[in-house]
Amino acid sequence: MTGGFPTFRVLLEHWLQKTNLFPEKNLHIDLILNPQAGVFRHHRRCRNVIEAFHNLDKRIPPPFPRPDREVKVSSWTTEYSGHERAILAHLQATDPTGPGDQRLVVIAGGDGTSRGALISALDLPLNVREGLLFFRLPLGTGNDSAETRDWAVALDALSGRGNQSVEPCSLPVVEVQAKGCPIHFSFNIASVGLDAFVAHLTNHLKGWFPGNSYALMVDAASLFYEAFVQVSPTTMVLKDHGKTVLEWSKGILLAAMGASGHRTYGAGKKVLPDEDNFCLAGEMNLFSKLAYRKPIYTGTHRGLPGVVLARGDTLRLESPTRLPLQMDGEVLWLEPENFPVSMTIQDKGLRVLALAGISSSS
Repeated sequence: MTGGFPTFRVLLEHWLQKTNLFPEKNLHIDLILNPQAGVFRHHRRCRNVIEAFHNLDKRIPPPFPRPDREVKVSSWTTEYSGHERAILAHLQATDPTGPGDQRLVVIAGGDGTSRGALISALDLPLNVREGLLFFRLPLGTGNDSAETRDWAVALDALSGRGNQSVEPCSLPVVEVQAKGCPIHFSFNIASVGLDAFVAHLTNHLKGWFPGNSYALMVDAASLFYEAFVQVSPTTMVLKDHGKTVLEWSKGILLAAMGASGHRTYGAGKKVLPDEDNFCLAGEMNLFSKLAYRKPIYTGTHRGLPGVVLARGDTLRLESPTRLPLQMDGEVLWLEPENFPVSMTIQDKGLRVLALAGISSSS
């Protein structure tokens, strides 16, 4: 952690205190900060983030005072892995909102912090969960789960008085059920195959390769994937509202299901570049794996041989061999006895403050 975190915290609290969001309501903001997030481990990135406060403050209109409205900001700093659960439980126990008030939870961390907070929110009663709005700031390494990967846009949106408008939206969830395993959830993309193996390598080697090492890990995984994973015929059935849209019974390189379309992973890699929320890449040789990197990174892989993009809300998958599964970067190795695996898009009552025109449930 750099010495910039205390300064950042004060600036963000002050920024939120001046917000014009929900001008007709009392607003209670709970700020969850992770001092170990990627931004705070790099002096230059932290300095750029802090400078954005001052630059944007000069460009947007000053806050419009409303004496009949209260804005209260409470801050919470995560101190250990999984601390988000205790924080969310405390928020439920100390709910200060009155009738008509709005409660906003701002998550200042990376994708791991956001995932921890949202999973913890799923433990709350539905009526409590539905009363919360979440906004995820891009302060990690990848930031694929944040409302925007642009820090200045995020600040503009939270000010409520700049160019970027926001709107409450439902946040769909991918529920993953594997035989003999607890239920898992993804709020961005759940996938099996090569990209899950990349996440596995990244999680184990990020201490040796700080920062965004995704591209490097893709190269390594492409070379060694078959040495760790036996590629065998995999049976998949994708359905949308009960109608079968895809059946597959051959080897796969990867199969990725997003909570919606227009989603990225690996720090902005456009695996789901449009309305379709499912991507399948069949088994391929090393040359093809390396050649397909750029199209997948830039979202131009539709129509490539062996690649299928589709839209569905339920996926059933069976494999005779072990496969890696990742859910927003969390990896689970599935053994043959863990199949079949199902992935289902569900509404769990979670809501986010999304950028206007970019619905989280699109």
